[in-house]
Amino acid sequence: MMKMKIRESVLRWWMLSVFFVFVNLSLFGQSIQTAIDRKDILIGEQINYRLQFTLPSVDYRIEFNVPDSFEHFEILDKVKSDSTDPKGHYLVFQRIRFTSWDSGQWAIPSFPIKLRNAATNASYTLNTERILINVGYAPADSTGELRDIKPVMEVFYIDRSWMYIAAAILTALILLYILYRYLMKRPKKVKPLFDSKLTPFEEAMANLKTLETTDLRNSDALKSYYTSLGEILKKYYSRTKGRNLLTKTTAEMLLLFRENDVAPDAISMLAEAMRRGDAVKFAKYSPPENESRESLEQVRAVINYLNTNELKK
Repeated sequence: MMKMKIRESVLRWWMLSVFFVFVNLSLFGQSIQTAIDRKDILIGEQINYRLQFTLPSVDYRIEFNVPDSFEHFEILDKVKSDSTDPKGHYLVFQRIRFTSWDSGQWAIPSFPIKLRNAATNASYTLNTERILINVGYAPADSTGELRDIKPVMEVFYIDRSWMYIAAAILTALILLYILYRYLMKRPKKVKPLFDSKLTPFEEAMANLKTLETTDLRNSDALKSYYTSLGEILKKYYSRTKGRNLLTKTTAEMLLLFRENDVAPDAISMLAEAMRRGDAVKFAKYSPPENESRESLEQVRAVINYLNTNELKK
């Protein structure tokens, strides 16, 4: 008898609860649909969980309070969208895609969803259903059958080693050509001005002695003769002063001698020889042979004079 009363009380409470929920849902004029594409998955497989609300108008607002994560599951993405069906109902969707990396039976927990009517500001909260998911490994082969070893597959292979060898040879040839052009265009090293085993005076005297054998009847030889006379003098004075004076003109050399207190007679003698040489080189003047020999002696005399004065210092 006592048990009958308890059952009647529980049944009455359950019916009242269902009536209360029905009345509230009727007030909002909405319906809820949930769907899940699978309840048994392998580790790493994905599950699509879908919630759909059908509402009478767009005045309703829905808050999906879906957590960012829950135990044993990893949420991959959440997408919310809405639309209107042909009957004018306002449809709201929430799609959740997730997976699991833990084997076993785990539950997608229940979570609250809040509905609110923007016009009346009335609201209602309900909870989704708790869903069990089985997560397992791929079944092992239990047949015990022996299987043949697959033969080695032939792979189509193109030998391109000749291309690399050709590219290396071509690169080497290009580098050799560039090196050859560089060496050909590189200015030749000129023997240093001051690199000589002889003293400045000994070198000048030796060069003058060699110059004495020049055939002065040849116009080209005559021009080279006077050019060499000027270079012998300039090189001698360059070595004694420790500066390169080979690019100096006749006027610049005479001025330099005056600045260094060279005797006027020596400067006058040198001026005559050097100006005669300029006339031969630039004005195509052909002096008599005796004048050309006299120019050599004048340069020799000036170098002797300069060397004597250097020794006295």
